[in-house]
Amino acid sequence: MLTCFHVLKLWEQRFHKQGIDSPRLSAQLLLAHTLAISKMDLLLNLGLELGALDLEAFEGLAKRRLQGEPVAYLVGSREFYGLEFMVGPEVLIPRPETELIIDYLRKHYAPDFSGTILDIGTGSGALAVTCAHYFSQAMILATDLSWPALLMAQKNAVQHGVNAQILFTQGDLAQHVYCHQADIILANLPYVPERDKVNLSHEVVNYEPWEALFAGADGLDAYRYLALTLQAKVLPGTLLLCEIGSDQGLAMEHLFAPIAQQIHILKDYSGHHRVVVVVF
Repeated sequence: MLTCFHVLKLWEQRFHKQGIDSPRLSAQLLLAHTLAISKMDLLLNLGLELGALDLEAFEGLAKRRLQGEPVAYLVGSREFYGLEFMVGPEVLIPRPETELIIDYLRKHYAPDFSGTILDIGTGSGALAVTCAHYFSQAMILATDLSWPALLMAQKNAVQHGVNAQILFTQGDLAQHVYCHQADIILANLPYVPERDKVNLSHEVVNYEPWEALFAGADGLDAYRYLALTLQAKVLPGTLLLCEIGSDQGLAMEHLFAPIAQQIHILKDYSGHHRVVVVVF
């Protein structure tokens, strides 16, 4: 019988040959999921022999990964800011870069912050649920145009025990909500220019929802619409945090300058522009 070590080695090589992103990690996560153990437990038990059923289940997932299907969709979850989130093809897979928004909030607001946070385009609910987890006295309003995405976000809120703290509502950006009641607005909207489809990885373009990725020729269509929506609906002092592409900082400053008191750009850990901070 094959051991975990031999199976991991074999499929890491196959993934690498096929040009799959993170071949070693992909094999480890899929096998750990198959065995219903953590990746750490897997690595501590590489000599464990696989039964026929486990091997068959793993290879079924591995063959789908070989076609480019994201690991997060195959195992049904992705970690974000230390919390595990259920994900599926109806939502964008949470990215590490988005954690900068939570970093900023935790740096500038105390754990007993009791204001209202509006999360526009909540997707899997990663930002809304994480905010509810770390700011247990805050009230969260999470919106999304996609009903399937909202259902996924609600499941994640229930999983983390914060569903009573979050109101989920379906709608287009901030058109249908009372933004003047929000102290903080979060917007991780689509920002990839349509021309960049050819530069994205196969697994992103072929499996993740396009409506959560692309926003016009320069990637800023959603944020233009958001700026128009917010300009007459927010109170002075309201904070807006937006995730952006690495070359969109200047354009976002020009976009929000007419309606903002202050604007500054946060860089990610690679030194690229990643989050726009707007004070109205």
